[in-house]
Amino acid sequence: MRISSLIVSLLLSPHSAKAATSPAWVESNWGLKDLQAELSWKKIDDKKSVVVALVDTGADLQHPDLKDNFWTNLGEVGLDRHGNDKSNNGIDDDSNGYVDDIHGWNFVDDTNDLTDSNGHGTHIAGIIGAHGHALGKGSYGVAPHTKMMILKYYDAAGRPENNLKNSIRALEYAILMKAQIINYSGGGFGRNLQEEQAVKKAQAAHILLVAAAGNERSNIDRIGFFPASYGLTNVLTVTAYNSDHRILATSNFGAKSVDLAAPGQDIFSTLPGGLYGRMSGTSQATAFVTGAAALMLSQSSKNLSPETLIRQMASTASPVPAFIGKTKSNAKINLPNALRAALNEE
Repeated sequence: MRISSLIVSLLLSPHSAKAATSPAWVESNWGLKDLQAELSWKKIDDKKSVVVALVDTGADLQHPDLKDNFWTNLGEVGLDRHGNDKSNNGIDDDSNGYVDDIHGWNFVDDTNDLTDSNGHGTHIAGIIGAHGHALGKGSYGVAPHTKMMILKYYDAAGRPENNLKNSIRALEYAILMKAQIINYSGGGFGRNLQEEQAVKKAQAAHILLVAAAGNERSNIDRIGFFPASYGLTNVLTVTAYNSDHRILATSNFGAKSVDLAAPGQDIFSTLPGGLYGRMSGTSQATAFVTGAAALMLSQSSKNLSPETLIRQMASTASPVPAFIGKTKSNAKINLPNALRAALNEE
């Protein structure tokens, strides 16, 4: 039966254990420092906005570090012919099949309520695109100017098959609404034809899917973990390492199946209710790589394909001896190098 890596990630480091007021990000987020994010930010400008779809548990739309960085569906903006606000008029103004989907959609309840009662989605959003609300404080993401499309698929009390169905619908929505990157931290050992077809549609639409390798302590070269293991050219599979540059004992791995490793233990980020805390797992590592891809896309004068982004990140990654046999590249993501490649400076 298909399972979700979201659950494992949450159990590894419950957000309630360390939720706290915000310290300075430079003292709290070792992952950003390991990626040399601050150095990379000095080389970028606001060339273009990149839309990242988060297939997850929702998000805190009012969090001070996130509220300015959510995608807005322009088809649901402004006034309708009766003078009512399109964002809450109860009408599918853009005829996409979803009513008032201003920042995304809740596929669990089929509403536009994106409330995150779980915490995972808000944490992932912060790693990708938070922008601290006060200088030197708050939480910052890898790509703090990214626009995030929130697609809530996961229900902790729901049946696994329903979560899978909802995730497929979320993927299809992201394609329909022209997201450029999809961050998907869930998955399981069971292959699913409909899910594979959805990922193929994303491939045809030139959308990068950044997928978690999973948190089941398994070699997914042997057993597969999906959607990470569909073998499609637009899928970038990520495993997690700690501050000692060791793959987490809980993380799935694979010399043929996993592209890269990224920080994934005790990662500081946003939580619902304007809070902050730490979580661990390949979900968090996946978010770092998604942020890197968004930063690369935002700075390149070219419309980089998923295949190009994956190749550039892998070819510029930093080798780590402990990763040999764990990933294709035997390396961790190197953000300055990847960004330089995207800017055609090498």
